Amino acid sequence: MMSSIEDAIKNLEGFVEDPLLKPSDLRAYLDAAVHTETLNDRYLLLEKLIVLMSRLSESEGSTLKNLSGTIQDFLIDTLYKDLPHPPASYVGGTPDHLTNPSKPTTTPHYAARSADGSNYNVLFPAMGKAGVPYARSVPALRSIPASSLPDPDLVFDSLLRRDEFKEHPGGISSLFFAFADLVIHSCFNTDSKNWDINNASSYLDLSILYGSSEAEVNRVRRKDGTGRLWEDVFADSRLLLMPAASCALLVLLCRNHNHIADKILAINEHGNYTQTFTDEASRIAQDDEIFARTRLVNCGYFMQIILGDYVGAILGLVRDGHAWRLDPLKEIRRSDHTFSPRGEGNVVSVEFNLLYRWHATLSRNDTEWLQNTFRQLFKSHGSGEVTTQEFRAAVGQALKPPDDIKQWTFHGLTRGSDGRFKDEDLAKLLQDATSNRAGAFKARGIPEALRVVEVLGIKQARTWGTCSLNEFRKFIGLKPYSSFTEWNPDKDIADTAASLYGDIENLELHVGLQAEQTKEPGPGAGLCPGYTISRAILADAVCLTRGDRFLTVDFTPFNLTSFGYQDCQFDKEDGSYGGLLTKLLFRTLPDHYTPRSTYAHFPFLDPSYMKSHSGIAPGVLAKYDWNRHPATTTVAVNAYDDVKAILGIPNFESEKRLQELMTGHAPNRTLISKYITADGWSSYFALTTANLIKKKSFGQKQKNIDIVRDVINVLPVKWICQELAGLPLASTSSDDTFTTLQYYDKFATVAQYLYVNFDPSNDWHLRESSAATYKHFSNKVKGNLDAFSSWFASSSRTGPDPENRSQVFLKTVYKAEHNHTDGTPGYGASALAASLFCEVVPTAAHFSQAIAHVVNYYLDADKQTQREDLVKNAALKSKAGDATVMQYVREALGADPPLAQTSRLAQRKLLLSTNAEVNSGTKVYASIIDANKTRAAGAHPILGLADYGLLSGPFFDTVVPRILYEILSLPGITLTSKFKRFTETQQGCTTQMYLSTSGKVIPWPDTLTIKYSA
Repeated sequence: MMSSIEDAIKNLEGFVEDPLLKPSDLRAYLDAAVHTETLNDRYLLLEKLIVLMSRLSESEGSTLKNLSGTIQDFLIDTLYKDLPHPPASYVGGTPDHLTNPSKPTTTPHYAARSADGSNYNVLFPAMGKAGVPYARSVPALRSIPASSLPDPDLVFDSLLRRDEFKEHPGGISSLFFAFADLVIHSCFNTDSKNWDINNASSYLDLSILYGSSEAEVNRVRRKDGTGRLWEDVFADSRLLLMPAASCALLVLLCRNHNHIADKILAINEHGNYTQTFTDEASRIAQDDEIFARTRLVNCGYFMQIILGDYVGAILGLVRDGHAWRLDPLKEIRRSDHTFSPRGEGNVVSVEFNLLYRWHATLSRNDTEWLQNTFRQLFKSHGSGEVTTQEFRAAVGQALKPPDDIKQWTFHGLTRGSDGRFKDEDLAKLLQDATSNRAGAFKARGIPEALRVVEVLGIKQARTWGTCSLNEFRKFIGLKPYSSFTEWNPDKDIADTAASLYGDIENLELHVGLQAEQTKEPGPGAGLCPGYTISRAILADAVCLTRGDRFLTVDFTPFNLTSFGYQDCQFDKEDGSYGGLLTKLLFRTLPDHYTPRSTYAHFPFLDPSYMKSHSGIAPGVLAKYDWNRHPATTTVAVNAYDDVKAILGIPNFESEKRLQELMTGHAPNRTLISKYITADGWSSYFALTTANLIKKKSFGQKQKNIDIVRDVINVLPVKWICQELAGLPLASTSSDDTFTTLQYYDKFATVAQYLYVNFDPSNDWHLRESSAATYKHFSNKVKGNLDAFSSWFASSSRTGPDPENRSQVFLKTVYKAEHNHTDGTPGYGASALAASLFCEVVPTAAHFSQAIAHVVNYYLDADKQTQREDLVKNAALKSKAGDATVMQYVREALGADPPLAQTSRLAQRKLLLSTNAEVNSGTKVYASIIDANKTRAAGAHPILGLADYGLLSGPFFDTVVPRILYEILSLPGITLTSKFKRFTETQQGCTTQMYLSTSGKVIPWPDTLTIKYSA
């Protein structure tokens, strides 16, 4: 009772010191309650709700988290209903596509996006397809004649033309707006001959990469049965006239498509893919399916970058260190038990076409590039003198690149013989864009070079008959402006607009959006555009994503494959605070971004701004690498002699990672190793294996068991926790106790961080999780050791795990090492705990994997004779018998090594068997799989495993025969499943990965089922 009262008081104190709702917020909530249809956006209600939801979601209590979800559901439903579905009106009258819809998309057994965006709504298949008119969201009811509107050139000169460059106040980088170009061009492609027509679909379907028609899609596809695209291609030539970083990002999305397609083919989840084809039709059928599934996954990537990185930057969540995100895709059941609509289609409107004219944000570098481009296009004119006719003619010609899409280039880049651009060229463009601060949204902020574009935009808006700014604000539920000074308090801007338009009701939408007062950066506000844009873009983001059935109701593991579905989920613990662009950069340019680089983790924010203005704790910021580095030089070796030589180099990188985990304690394995090599452990492992098999088997005449999940992976965990460290194994987890399988996952994460850490996108999560495991392990062991010096030690040793027998081991170590009889200084509990961790935990997963590989190898029907001989020798329990068993073990591990590849940092110049030289400092990747295939007859297989802990020779050779005997001697033992694994090439090395039962790619098996006679 007293504890509950104290907790309640502490919670109240926390709310007083740092309340989620502040008195200053009340005005915004009161305004929302009183003016339900005309909110005053200057009170920042939306921003306050964003902050409230993000803070509530990070609360420890489930009640507050649920409240965050309730608020989010209401907000998403409200934002979705901001726009009509289906549209009430189209530009240019009733479009004929509604009466002549596209034919339904038919595929045999899988979901697929159509090339033109048709068939997204099953009832209205033409809704949102490419080549149809824009929707009109807001009817224009003002009565001012078009002839009475001010001259577009005068409007540009008076309100829009840049007077000075102002850096973006929220630290947004130019890479953010390069990505914004991709989002905007995905949904808007106004026909040059008929401005009413949108030649892009109204969905985030990556049409800029794939195309908006069957002909365009066919140009980018290989159609060779792999589902891949040609190297570094994209379909939309408009991007060639955008800043180079936009094209570079699009190239990465092309590479990502090919990476995903390779994985889907290699994993072959449904077992229906092949590498050889009997006829053309079967090859095309397979290619169509892999392409369709891959496109769904890649569009999922695009969507997650939008919701995670892009919207995260817009709302200031990344800057402030919040991984929470608005989730417009979620299923929402309203209080009346009806569902909030999802996947019902979308049609973009002319109003939102005008909303995304963000030319004021061009950085200094991009402005200079633009001016140079205009000089090349219009050699006889200054950029401000180009007429609309000249512009349309020149751009029309510039947008006709070579017919062969594989020959397109941008920014002076050249393609290699393989068709790819150089990684270093792409990385430079992207990192430069991250370093370059974007421009601020502001009146008089658009570069002079874009005069002709803006004048065309004003004329275009008038041709469409778009609504006024105030009509648009009323439509989205905002308070209309009563004066020009309310719209923009800058007197000069307000007076100029008043002179041009006379009445605030006459202020055009496009001009009003561009020259409106902008937001200041703060909680919930990162983009800092005009107030109306800020409110409208969230509604548009919700409608674009929530209306797409392939991002909602059809966004399933079945359609994307289990791997694909997991691959496009973002990891909130990866150091980037939500989003997937970090993973894309690491995946496609791994040698050009260091694992902790802020250029990869926060690419949409200027690093200098992020370092000085971030809300992330200083201790966490210190973990990042804030500098740009030259590319890492890498080389792959596959020959037996070369791999053997590379493995002779100390693994300094792994030791450095281990040292970092141990926070000040130097790894001292010898301190503990002498206590775990005793022969007594062999009987423990034999008995534990037998007991686990008996306990976990099910069935009557035929017994069944998952031998990997329930036995092999459990063995090292039970031994470490119950026999050595004293970590209670719980049946259900809590904040401080974990189940056996949870400990296995934690120990496996440590092993992956230290030894299988080849994907830099995983490094942050692996490191932080491993550090947490070390802290938990060390604190528990230290507490157990400290108890031996306490008078109440006996009473403190009781715990929830009746099988915990670690007291004997810990007391032996403590007595021998804490007080040395020879007078030398002993070791404290912290040092002993650290030594125990580094000796046994990092090798647990590879220990289990090695045994699993051996079991799988000898349960092959062709290996029955060898298996019987192995069991016969293991039954002898003699040195000679065990030696024979270990020969079989090494044969199996040579054929199927648990460590498929490894890496070392060359400490000196090396000469390979091919006479090629490897310079000092080069990162060398070594394929153990390939090396063992090339070894000479009689040569020992390379295993590549660490020689300590559970893998040390004396220990491994003693206990493995006992474990194998208990498993392989089961009567009538037979495999009932296979490892779900696949072979791929990483860093130039053949490697082997597994697909977990949850669809994630992991380095070791988590399941293998067998049956045996009762």
